[in-house]
Parts: sequence; structure tokens; C-alpha cells
Amino acid sequence: MQERIRAGLADQTIFQPSTEEFISYCLADGGHCYGVSHDGETVAYRMVYFPRDREFNLAKDTALPATEYDRVAHWDTIAVLPDWRGHRLARLLNTRALADLVATDVRHLFATSSPRNPHGIRSLIETGFRPIRLVEKFGGKLRFLFYRSTPAGWPEAAGPAQAVALASTTELELAFQDGWIGTGITIDDSGPRLVMQKWSLPSNDERFFS
Repeated sequence: MQERIRAGLADQTIFQPSTEEFISYCLADGGHCYGVSHDGETVAYRMVYFPRDREFNLAKDTALPATEYDRVAHWDTIAVLPDWRGHRLARLLNTRALADLVATDVRHLFATSSPRNPHGIRSLIETGFRPIRLVEKFGGKLRFLFYRSTPAGWPEAAGPAQAVALASTTELELAFQDGWIGTGITIDDSGPRLVMQKWSLPSNDERFFS
């Protein structure tokens, strides 16, 4: 299924496939894989797992205290077969996964997405995630690092906003360093742009995302 999805992408670098070993690791440690099936075929899935204190815990790209690592979940791979896009399956899977996490002690959700994937970015923002910085992952690939707390999520946006082109990575990095985070996305004839606003981050530690 992953290969079918990647083969249909104009830019295959935006999709990071998971190996069988990685999927087994995720599920063996309490992770979940949510799927949508039609006539016996899986047409979409979402993986959520718990990285604990392992090296690739995305919280380690922030100043989140190590005492919180066990309360972190990764919003990992989501995949929808091309013929099934536009049916809000990603929203369905995200809503179910969020509902399940409410009953746990997880309080921090992290995810990544390529700046070249505006639709993936929009899906995460609609799920309450906010891009907070740019990081290099998966062998040097540039990715937005997304965060949301749970169950409350981020408060409603307020204050002045600016829109920065997704292709302007230097400008995006400077904005993140200056205290702006992503709160929306626009796509028009000039290309996709990240809507950004200055924000008080949801943590008592002012260095949380330093």
C-alpha cells in the first residue's frame, strides 16, 4: 500500500515509508494502527505510537523535560490510496486516534511533515497541530516539527498574522526563531504559504521549544 501511494506522488520525497521492522516496533510497544477498509481492502491507515526515552523521540528536538518523555505520542504515518482521497478519511482516522488518547496519560503529541506537502500540513493543522520549527529527519530531509498538547489542544488564534511561502525555508526558520508558529495554510496562484502568528507556547517552561 505504501509503495502504491508513493508511486502516485509527483514528489516522492514527501512520503517517508515505514519498514516492517519499524511498524512491528511501534505496535509491540502499545502503538496503534487505525485503518479504513472497503470490500476487504485497506484504503487508508494512520499510525500512532509511543517513543518513550528512545533517541528518535521528537520531544528531544525541543526543551520538553525528560520526565515528560513517557507522556509523548508520535502522530506517525498516515496514508490514503489515491482513489480514496477527498473522502475525509484522514479526518476520520485522526478523530478516532485523538479520542482514544484522551483516556491515557499522554499529554504531548508530535508529528512531522514535509514543507513540500501542503495538503499534509493542512490535515495536521486541522487536527490541532501547529508547526513550531524546521528540523532535519530521515537522513537529512527537511521537515516541519508539529506539536499539540492533549486533550485541550491549542487555544484559538489571536493577534497579528503573516503568511510565509513554504518554499522560503530561511524566512520560515527566522520566523520560528522569533516566536512565530504556524496556524494555517493558504494555497493560491502564488503557491502554498504558511499562516504564522506569535504565540505563547503551552508550557510553563519558556525554553520549551528552544
